[in-house]
Formats: sequence, structure tokens, C-alpha cells
Amino acid sequence: MPDHVINEVLLHDVKLNECTRFLIDRDGCLSFDVLVPLPLNLWAGDFNNEHRKAFPGIRGDAAREIWGTEWDAYGSKTVEDTVAGTRIRFQTAWDHPRGWLCALFNTLKCDITASWLCEGARIGHVENYKAQGAWGTPTWESAELADDRAEYLHLSELLYGEQVPDDADEGDFAADMDSDYRRDQPEIRPPEGRGPS
Repeated sequence: MPDHVINEVLLHDVKLNECTRFLIDRDGCLSFDVLVPLPLNLWAGDFNNEHRKAFPGIRGDAAREIWGTEWDAYGSKTVEDTVAGTRIRFQTAWDHPRGWLCALFNTLKCDITASWLCEGARIGHVENYKAQGAWGTPTWESAELADDRAEYLHLSELLYGEQVPDDADEGDFAADMDSDYRRDQPEIRPPEGRGPS
């Protein structure tokens, strides 16, 4: 199983009806493939070295390179209007989809705040994309979230269903949360052809 990563993205001052066509597929689901489609000539099923030799590429490899994560968005996905703009929540496997987010930034030309927390490393991050920086050009800043910051605690609650206790022993907490999380959650499987080999 992968390390699940909870992602929360805010598209500042962008209404949902202005960005839906870049986010939602024909089945009504959030998908990175809508804005940044992967080539159709890639092998999408289970694979071995023979597949790597026979086909132009493997979908999971291309997804990591292009989107920044091997699987498409999954888990409890929400896309909603807020006072500040459109908020998007989803899970990814192993990493944050920075490539997809950069494509969204370049398409919408709006400020974006993206934060995420990886269950394996228990490290939270926040990135700020600014359409007009100090010199009139786009800027990007990234920072690690301290585990006592409100954003970290919010992401922890989204990922685990509760906030990380301040006094928890890191190893014990990770093991407890992993077993509690796995027991209480249905197994998350990526869409057909989008999972690991």
C-alpha cells in the first residue's frame, strides 16, 4: 500500500464554474487526466520488464514524471466554492501532484495555495503560487509545516480523522494511526489501470 497524501488546494478568487472544465471528467470525478492527459500509447496494466521493453512507456512512470504522483486523485474528493475561491481536497499516493498543480496554475493564472500531509513521513507542506510576484512575474514558495500549526492539524484531521496529539511518541503514534486508519477506512483502490504494478 502507498503512503496516502491528503491534499488541499485553494484556487484564490476563482469560482467553481470557471474551473470545472479543467478539473472534472465526464463521469463527474476530479481527475488530473482532464487538464494533463497522459499519452494513450502507455501500458496501463500490471507490468514487468517485458512490458517495459515492448511498449513506449508505463502509465505509472509517466504519471510520476508528468503529474508528480503515480495515481490519479482518489479518496474522498471534494471540489467546492468558498468565499476565498474554489477549494479542492483529494488524496494521492506517495507524493503531491506538483506537475498537475503547475499546469493548473499556468492555465488559470490565479494565486494558488496548496497544502498536503504525507501519512508515512508525517510531514506537512504548504506551497504558494502567485500569478503576479514583486517583479510582475509568477512566484512560487514552499515551506514545511510545523506540527503545531493550524494548517498541519487541519490536514492531520482530514487524513486520520483526528489531530496528531502533541505528546505522542512518533513511532507509537504512527503505528497506532496506521492500524486505526486501515481498520476504520475502506480499502482505497485507484481506478482501473491507474494503480501500481
